Amino acid sequence: MATKYLAGKSISITGAASGIGRATALRLAERGASLALADVSGPSLNALKDELRAKHTTSHFHATTVDIGASLAVTKWINDTEAQLGPLHGAANIAGILIPETGGFSNINDEDWSKVIRTNLTGLMYCIRAQLGVMADHGSIVNASSMGGLVGAPGLAAYAASKAGVISITRSAAKDAATRGIRVNAIAPGGVETPMLNTQVEAIAAASAQGGKSFSATVPLERLATPDEVAALIEFLLGHDSKYITGDTIRIDGGALA
Repeated sequence: MATKYLAGKSISITGAASGIGRATALRLAERGASLALADVSGPSLNALKDELRAKHTTSHFHATTVDIGASLAVTKWINDTEAQLGPLHGAANIAGILIPETGGFSNINDEDWSKVIRTNLTGLMYCIRAQLGVMADHGSIVNASSMGGLVGAPGLAAYAASKAGVISITRSAAKDAATRGIRVNAIAPGGVETPMLNTQVEAIAAASAQGGKSFSATVPLERLATPDEVAALIEFLLGHDSKYITGDTIRIDGGALA
């Protein structure tokens, strides 16, 4: 049985309905945390909330449908979270979108570019800003960047730019929040067994002759990560054992960028 070392702690999670966000919620709930769950997919999010409430009766779980690209919606969600759960002790900002640029860089669509930046970068800023306003001293924030934020990829310019921005905003927020002992870090996953990976692989395949190659074939460990493996890194960065790590971006890519 998992040690309930997060009992009494409140943590917010965006992108909680599926993939890495869902795996993070399941893992943190096992550790005793109370969670404020957010996603744009209401039915999947509520199903997760009900699952957690049935299994973990001593913790509290709240689910809110939130478009993180809407400033007022994010502020309301976090303020409501404080009212329901008290000050935040941690936050995992996982929500993100990917829109493939199948026509190549010279045909990038203005609307698609704006959508990706709105969610992946501006929305992240809204989340961090609101979270810091209600976070207890010595808390921790973990943001989801990507291997795409460290290297370019054909057909993914907006996504790569937004995820590079996540790394920069993480560094800035870390320096700003350090006076309160709050740590801010990012993770940069490579291939993960999630619906978004399928979209990413299809985009690269459409833009590059090499894109059709199996994604896992480019990874030294010769497989993709599971969502829970990435969630384990998020748990570590939210916890006490990483108390001297801040402003960093940690790759979890099976050696793809080694």
